[in-house]
Amino acid sequence: KIHDAEEYQSHLRDRRKHFEDNIRYRREHIGNWVKYARFEEENSEFERARSVLERALEVEHRSGELWLRYAEFEMRNEFINHARNVLDRAVQILPRIDFLWYKYVYMEEMVGDLPKCRAVFE
Repeated sequence: KIHDAEEYQSHLRDRRKHFEDNIRYRREHIGNWVKYARFEEENSEFERARSVLERALEVEHRSGELWLRYAEFEMRNEFINHARNVLDRAVQILPRIDFLWYKYVYMEEMVGDLPKCRAVFE
C-alpha cells in the first residue's frame, strides 16, 4: 500500500524499470509494449503512454493490432484528433487491413462527423 507522494513516485519508477527491462529482453513482443502503455494510461501519464506506443511502432509498424490498440487508447481518453492522426497513419501504412478502416469510420460516426466519415470511405 502506498502512503505518500514520494512512495508513489518510487513505485512508478520501479514499475517503469520493470517494463523497460521486459522490453529490452523481448523487444519484438507487442504485449510488453501494450502493457507498459496501459500502465502509463492508468496513471494518467498520457504523453508517456503515447511515447511508449510510438516506440513500439518503431519496432513493429506492420502490426495492425498495435495500431488498433494505439487508436483505442486515444479514443478511450477522448483525444479524438490524436486518434484521427493515428488511424490516418495506420491506413496509409497498412491500406489492406480492413479492421483499421472500420475503426476509423466507426470513430467518425461516434463523434458525429458524417462528412469525415464519408471521406474515409472514399
